[in-house]
Amino acid sequence: MGYTKNIGHNLLTQILKITFGVVTGVLVARALGPARQGYIAYIILIFTLLGNFGHLGIISAVTYHQKRSGFERLAIYSTNVNVLILFSLAICGIIIILRSSGVFLTDYSWSLVIGGLLMMICYLFIGHHQAWLTGDERIILNNQIGLSSFFLKSGSILLLWLWGALTFKTYFWISVLALLMWLILIQIKLREEYIPNILIPVLKAEFAYGSVSWASTLFAFLHYRADQIMIKQYLGSAELGIYTIAVTIAELLFLLPISINTALTGRLYNLPEDDNGKQLLARTTRISWSICFALCLIAIPGSLLIPLVYSAAYAKATSIMLVLLPGVLFACIPKMVSPWFFSSGRPKVHLRITFICLVLNVVLNFIFIPLWGSLGAALASSISYFFYGLYYILMLVLREGFSLRELICPDIVDLKLLQNLRK
Repeated sequence: MGYTKNIGHNLLTQILKITFGVVTGVLVARALGPARQGYIAYIILIFTLLGNFGHLGIISAVTYHQKRSGFERLAIYSTNVNVLILFSLAICGIIIILRSSGVFLTDYSWSLVIGGLLMMICYLFIGHHQAWLTGDERIILNNQIGLSSFFLKSGSILLLWLWGALTFKTYFWISVLALLMWLILIQIKLREEYIPNILIPVLKAEFAYGSVSWASTLFAFLHYRADQIMIKQYLGSAELGIYTIAVTIAELLFLLPISINTALTGRLYNLPEDDNGKQLLARTTRISWSICFALCLIAIPGSLLIPLVYSAAYAKATSIMLVLLPGVLFACIPKMVSPWFFSSGRPKVHLRITFICLVLNVVLNFIFIPLWGSLGAALASSISYFFYGLYYILMLVLREGFSLRELICPDIVDLKLLQNLRK
């Protein structure tokens, strides 16, 4: 499947997710209220974190070794799956011990903790299988499977709301079951051979490369979510509930760069030897940046609708979102251009800047939250996001040989490409 068609399908997928996601998000926010919204958002955040990073680097190395190493597919796939099974068992055991000892998640029932562990396991294996499909440029198949799970979740939320049965517990379990369906479908469609064996050379090679990518991705995730964890500790669940609504809406800008990221990653790993990918990256970046800038301008007046749509209880989310938007716009840049460094075997570029920005974000939150509450958290994040995007632009211009013009100024060919995406 062609690169532009993959991007086009990704964009269509993200548009559908935006449309239905906003509707169901409004229903959940109204049904739960700020306090319950923040309460359930926190446990989902914790197990999403564990699910996305409990692999310790295995998933981060999948695509690179699938395409750029001398190991057989069977050896890589089987080793990864078996290691992920062991990791899942180990993490489950640790969480159960901590919960039983009254050290961790004591405000949450055992049913929610068990559901969270199931959510974590689903995320681990879905992430692995998605990386595998990306390496083969099976982007559309990946999207189709994800949409099936998404529509199951959205439809179930709508039905529960109509029946008056949408609570934080039912919403949580619908989220878990949708992930489980996603895992089952992607496992069926993957169709990879499997043997119950772990090859140590494969494991060593993947950890050598993947540990750096894993750490940088973890730092990036915490960079985006450290403010929420700190708000929960400083200000409580109700304030976190309001803040998560603002974050969710502001981060709709990320849906375009995310749709670009997987397609660009797959294309960079499959370029012919005589193509260094510079023209591809430059064109992709300037088109995406221009669209994100336009969407940001539209979102500014749109933020005024938050109290009308989500209810007056979330009115404060408007000002929080307006503070976040400029930073989120600049944070779109790393999501678009980071595949350039990963595909060329230079994950340490991403590692350095994500760590610096995480530290900056946390330090600013420690200062700003006591002073200005959730607005202070938004300001801290926006400042660190701006620095995050600026660093990547400077790297591309000063070290990679790109000009600022070719990264941000669209041309006539770009407009023709946009027309092709709609076909």
